[in-house]
Amino acid sequence: MKYPFRIPRLSRLKRRFVTLCKAESGTVTVETVLSFPVLVWALTASFTFTDVFRHESILVRSSYAVGDLVSSSSKVSPADIDGFYSFLRRMNDTPLPIRMRLSLIGWDEDEEELRVVWTNSDHAGSEGALDDATLNGPMASRIPEITRSGETLLLTETWMDYEPPFRVGLSALTLREMTLMRPRFAPGIEYDDPAAPPPPPGWCEFVVDGCEM
Repeated sequence: MKYPFRIPRLSRLKRRFVTLCKAESGTVTVETVLSFPVLVWALTASFTFTDVFRHESILVRSSYAVGDLVSSSSKVSPADIDGFYSFLRRMNDTPLPIRMRLSLIGWDEDEEELRVVWTNSDHAGSEGALDDATLNGPMASRIPEITRSGETLLLTETWMDYEPPFRVGLSALTLREMTLMRPRFAPGIEYDDPAAPPPPPGWCEFVVDGCEM
């Protein structure tokens, strides 16, 4: 059977391929058109992913800084927490929305579960106040074991609604950080807000106004 065309030998194809690879001639315009979109995408993607990691890193450090300041206090009020929130925003230095929630938590030996001693959600937005159900549900695996009776932990939660500057495979997302610290100078931190709901009876000494003491 004869074919209407000739099939070049393998050696001839190989020589042509080698010649093509060694060739240095070409058109700059064509090469630019082919490579420029890839170069632009690589630059914008590098900038975008670097930017999100930068914001996340600053959010982590600022969350620890706020937690450290509050844990060094023996008493805080809503006005104090307003100042801590302003400090958080100054550290991040971004127009992006940032939310914050501060809570004091402890372990209830009688019920064998975590308890919210007090919580402030003035700057938490849609996150709302922390309750026992959330603390013992979705968050329980992230809370370290509290071994001593009467021990409390300060829980600092921060959120940032990040919007990437370029659409390069990364959509809008919410960065969330959570830090836990023991109060520095007392078993707990008193929350000075008469309007706050009363805490669990075992921790009344930490919220004097709430327990009417």
